[in-house]
Amino acid sequence: MSERDLARAGDGSWRISLADIDRDGPLARFAGRRRLLTLVEGTVLGLEVDGETHVVEPQRPFDFSGDADVVASVPEGAVRALDVVVDPEVVSPFVTVLELGRSSVLPLADDQAAYVVKGAEAGRLLSGPGEVSGRCTVAVVTLERVS
Repeated sequence: MSERDLARAGDGSWRISLADIDRDGPLARFAGRRRLLTLVEGTVLGLEVDGETHVVEPQRPFDFSGDADVVASVPEGAVRALDVVVDPEVVSPFVTVLELGRSSVLPLADDQAAYVVKGAEAGRLLSGPGEVSGRCTVAVVTLERVS
């Protein structure tokens, strides 16, 4: 497994990365953090989280504790996942996967980023404020500050 940072907060309260999982094995622990994993490439990811089995399907965010013992399995081959790791005392993460049409424009607030899953800019993370336009599939990450 390898992981590549796409963005991170200067205060360490959150980070967004891509995880390439090409074999079965344990995932890194992030003590005191929450994780939100979204499969962006590949067909299925098996996760055993503290002994409980879960199936993560493409474009369906899966939330779990960074304190958990997690073992991944890739029964149908390698996968790539968008991995959002946050300090839950500071940030609540949300991921929404959207398909945009040719003439669509999606505005991004300053607490949002969009990872382009499919489309002309596939593989890029676009940070707000800004917008995403045109035919594409995006995973929109919202990092809401806890009050």
